[in-house]
Amino acid sequence: MSDLLKKKPNKLLNRGKQITPNTTFSLDNDSFNKPSIATDPTPPEKKETQTKRVQPGTTTVRVSTTTKEKLNGLVTLGIAESVDSLLEILVEEYQSNYLTKEQKKQYSLILDIYASRKK
Repeated sequence: MSDLLKKKPNKLLNRGKQITPNTTFSLDNDSFNKPSIATDPTPPEKKETQTKRVQPGTTTVRVSTTTKEKLNGLVTLGIAESVDSLLEILVEEYQSNYLTKEQKKQYSLILDIYASRKK
């Protein structure tokens, strides 16, 4: 235990001689060859891509772990590109198949109220 209290001599590492680079950067040194841009006369082919609707913002929704796993499973099956788009599909299907006319009117009014709050 007495050895812990004694100061030991400071042993520095032997780093060897100082290494310097062969060339250094200088603004006056203009020997750098800039890569030339290859111009191709044919324009690249445009692939068809599905455009996603850009949402104005994102938020979080708290769901149980099992619900999260079920949603991720449906996305993995390829039903939708993301959980957000999957939920949008599910809400639209529920709205068109299960809501009555009166509930659809109320639903559209509620959405209008939410939209007016954003402005």
